[in-house]
Formats: sequence, C-alpha cells, structure tokens
Amino acid sequence: MANYTSYDSATNHEDLTDVLVTMGQMKNPMYSNLPKVKAKNTLHEWPIDSYADAAANAQTEGFTFSFASLTAPTRGQNYTQIFAKDGKVSKTQRAIDPAGYKDEYAYQVEKALKELGRDIEYALINGSAAGSGATGTARTLKGILEWITSNVSTGTGTGRDITEAEFNTLLADVYDDGGDPDTILLAPRQRNKMGDFFDSSRQFVDSVKTFTSAIAVYESNFGMMQVVTDIQMPNDEIVVLESSTWKIPQLRPVKKEETAKVSDGDGFVVVGELTLASYAEAHNGKITGLASS
Repeated sequence: MANYTSYDSATNHEDLTDVLVTMGQMKNPMYSNLPKVKAKNTLHEWPIDSYADAAANAQTEGFTFSFASLTAPTRGQNYTQIFAKDGKVSKTQRAIDPAGYKDEYAYQVEKALKELGRDIEYALINGSAAGSGATGTARTLKGILEWITSNVSTGTGTGRDITEAEFNTLLADVYDDGGDPDTILLAPRQRNKMGDFFDSSRQFVDSVKTFTSAIAVYESNFGMMQVVTDIQMPNDEIVVLESSTWKIPQLRPVKKEETAKVSDGDGFVVVGELTLASYAEAHNGKITGLASS
C-alpha cells in the first residue's frame, strides 16, 4: 500500500516565521555624528585661512613700522548632492497581513530611509569629485578621501600591512600642520590589522576574568583617538580625522514625502540634499595602498 506523504498533500499550512531579518550593515558614523549646518545654495562655500609659519622676530628700539602684505582668505566649496529612494505599495498589499511586520508601506519607508543613509555615508567618504551638474546630469559632492591631500602616507609599496611607525609618522605630519586628530576611520579588515600592533592597549578586565583585544581608543603620542569602524571605507586605506574640521551643510534635510495618487497604491519618496564642508583639510591625514585582505 502506498504511503500518503507530504509530497502528495496540497493543503498543509506553510511554515513562515513571523520574524523578519533584514541583512546588511547599516551604521553610518560620519553621517550620524558630523554636525549638520544650513546650506543656502547648491554651491556651498566657506572661507579658509591659515597662520604664517613661526619665524625669528626681534625688533630694535624705536623701530619703524613696515607693513607687510596681508593674505586674504580663500574659499572652499562643494556642491550639494541630491539623494533619493522611492517606492509604491498597492492598496491590496497594505490590506494583507505580512509576516514580520504590520504595514508593508511603513516597513518600506523605514527600509528606504536606512538605505538612503548608507548611500549618503558612502558619498561622504568616497565622493570622488565635486561636480556642478547640468540638465540631465546630477550634481556630486567631494568626499573625505578626495578632500585629504596634504598629509598622505603611501608607504613603501602597495599591499603592505599597516605598522605603528607609519601610523605615528602620519600623526606627526598632521600635528606639524596644526591638526589635532581625534578619530581613526577604517574598514573592519584594517581595524583587525591595527589591533595586531596595539598590543599595549590590550588588557585584562573584570578582575582578570575577561581578556579583551578590542581597540576602541588609541592613546597616541599626540593624544587620544577614537577608533571608528565604517563599512563604507575602502579596505586598503585608513583615515585620521580632526572631526571638528568637518560639517554637513544641508540644503534639504532628508525626509519622507508622499507622492501624487496616480494608481491604486500609495507611493513615497525619501529625499534630501546635502554636501560636505572641509574647513581645515591639512588637519587630517590618510594612509593608502594597504593590503586589503
């Protein structure tokens, strides 16, 4: 007699867990932590000036004034970039009870907001050049990696591992230019590699019951620095930042807007327009050409 198996049945209930797991690393430390300021045009500009180098300065009694030429501040500039995510959910789907969440529309809006934040984070770090755009061409902003040009350590070749000597040499160069970096920004793989030479920072905690090799703060010869992992950083670069020298000017802060009713569904767009301002590029530095694996 033949067995009646699950393969023969068309009426068994499906087994769908009522928990939704969304994959992906969504932390955006630069976009979340850098100060937001108001932008008033698509081209955002700011004045930049610097002090003269120290020099021997001794005058005779009764000396006659001689007026040196003064230097005017220059302008830094960056274009605002428009970021957007949109979507539409049918009225039928909104009436259905999905697994893992209550409202398809609300879930998709929340997901779009998080994805847009990740896109903004990517641009803030990797934006390759400031572009003014044109009809049919989007404006683009210049990101952190493109901004930093004064203090760049290329080492002795590509594909090398970071060393504490190279890292501290970069910090000294930044310090010589007046910088006071407080943040190390790097990809997860480089964080592991830096942990290998931060042996002095490793310690036993909780009365010698727990051993930690996590590097959250690095005490360098030039002060304390927070170690920040950012999934949008390239695997072959490390950046040191003086965070007070960066801001995010917003022409239009990110928000959700409902679109016009043109079908039997509810549409939305999450949109924002912003740029990145670098007030003292030389107060920051980067290391390039590192081994990415």
